[in-house]
Amino acid sequence: MSALGENGLEPSAGVRSAARSRAALVGLVVGVPLSAVFLWLAFRHADPSEVWSVLRTAKIAPVLLAVAAMAGVYLGQAIRWRAIARTPQVSTTEFAEMVVSGVAVNNVLPGRVGDLLRARWLQVAARIPGGRALASVFVDRAFDVVALVLALLVALPFVTSAQWLRRIVLGGLVLLTLLVLALAVARLYTRRRSRDRRHVRNIVRRLVRDTLEGLSAPLGPRRTVGLAALSIGAWLMWALSAWLVARSLGIELSVVETVLVAAVINLGVAIPSSPGFIGTYQWLAVSALGLVGVGSSQALAFGVLMQAVWYVPTTVVGGVLLLRRTVSVVRPVPTGATPSLGSRDG
Repeated sequence: MSALGENGLEPSAGVRSAARSRAALVGLVVGVPLSAVFLWLAFRHADPSEVWSVLRTAKIAPVLLAVAAMAGVYLGQAIRWRAIARTPQVSTTEFAEMVVSGVAVNNVLPGRVGDLLRARWLQVAARIPGGRALASVFVDRAFDVVALVLALLVALPFVTSAQWLRRIVLGGLVLLTLLVLALAVARLYTRRRSRDRRHVRNIVRRLVRDTLEGLSAPLGPRRTVGLAALSIGAWLMWALSAWLVARSLGIELSVVETVLVAAVINLGVAIPSSPGFIGTYQWLAVSALGLVGVGSSQALAFGVLMQAVWYVPTTVVGGVLLLRRTVSVVRPVPTGATPSLGSRDG
């Protein structure tokens, strides 16, 4: 374990704080204008009054079931992340809290800052090097990309092709290649560089080294298959949620069509965007449903309602969890008590 500072925090915490600030700035400068363009594209051929009329017809029971299915998505992701991190001292409930809290942060801040914070929270909760925690988040996200690209490749031959959809497939394959290369480089680097040199490295290099070591740790065939199964299961739950939302609006989707929509939307939101993917999400929903013959107004209503199904619960629940985390950090320590080194930190 890396040395801890006088406040019980790793010295590299300041480095990650700067990284979070830069990520938020890039997301704000690049993502917000792009989201505005995509929002315009989503509404370009839709009648707002008709969209509202479609939304008013939504049946409440399927929507509530969709919310429950979405909760299953985050639970599956929490179980998978815990299996990747291999920190049995941190419960599945705590991992689920960190996952939802990270989504809540991403809902209100640009640049996917929530993913960086997830690494920080895991570092404190498990008392592990920050680089190892960051590597676990990277691998966790990598399994999402693998599952979604596979889903898109399976569903694509059964629907009408489009040039922009081919670009998403190509982009997903390129991303997969980059992920594989990153893991290969990490393994090659850690094998060639002696670990006993870490004590002379500065803060940034120590964080990089810890991250590379985390990425180079072999998963093994059995664990890889298990993690892939968890990923596929989680995204099938997302697809079920999408099918229920579509059903509530009177949109009939087949299994293959639902898988296609799920893959397109969730791979597409990798594009830099505003917090919560507002604009980008609606354009992807309209474009994906347009491939299977759904009109613009109905498709836009689906995009709005589908986003609300996960955005509202995660923002509310995640906000409460973040508030609780903050209160636990600033709570005064009783006189004579010694602060716990492993106390939760935001």
